[in-house]
Amino acid sequence: MTKDYYSILELNPMSTKAEIQKNYFSIAKIVHPEVVGDIPDNHRRLKDVNEAYSILSDSQKRREYDESIKSERSSPETDSASIERNKKTAAVAFRKAREAIRKEAYQQAAVLLASAIRHDFSVAAYHSWYGYSLAISNSGFLKAREECKKAVQMDPYNPEFTVNLGVVYFYSGLNKQALTHFMDALKWDPDNKTAKIYIYKIKQGEKRDQKPIERVINFFKINCG
Repeated sequence: MTKDYYSILELNPMSTKAEIQKNYFSIAKIVHPEVVGDIPDNHRRLKDVNEAYSILSDSQKRREYDESIKSERSSPETDSASIERNKKTAAVAFRKAREAIRKEAYQQAAVLLASAIRHDFSVAAYHSWYGYSLAISNSGFLKAREECKKAVQMDPYNPEFTVNLGVVYFYSGLNKQALTHFMDALKWDPDNKTAKIYIYKIKQGEKRDQKPIERVINFFKINCG
């Protein structure tokens, strides 16, 4: 199957040349060995990013690529097989995102989670941790709130998703809204460590930090490890 170059660069078929270039440099920066270290998986990802950019930034190559995608989609392959393949791709991206979050590489996690969502929109955890990663990395609070709200709507009784939405509000400087969500999460999970950490900080009058709060990802490690 042809690689999904649009997903690799966090794009869609309607993206402009300017958006292609912007995303290329943004993603290449967070996977380049000189920036994040000599990690084997990043070599592969950087290769894919460079390959995607070489195709999508060239008008003729992009047209040919788009035609090949259309041909594949009209092939006799069953929809169920395509869906299953996409689910597996999304699950792999999510596992890599969890590892990135453990390392506090939130921008990298956001890229991986966006890819997971593109391949499988139906999993609430993908949306919740995407929003969380965006908020922690200061990469867009409106989008972060939208994604976390989506997760809560999909699974309103999951305290993890409610906590993540609270984190987004905290990093947006909206402590009152954040506190409401942390308190709601404790109704379902009285021992939730992350909710308690943030409630303490809010009551102490602390505002959003410029850097990730120490150990704030413990809940994610415990529940998703």
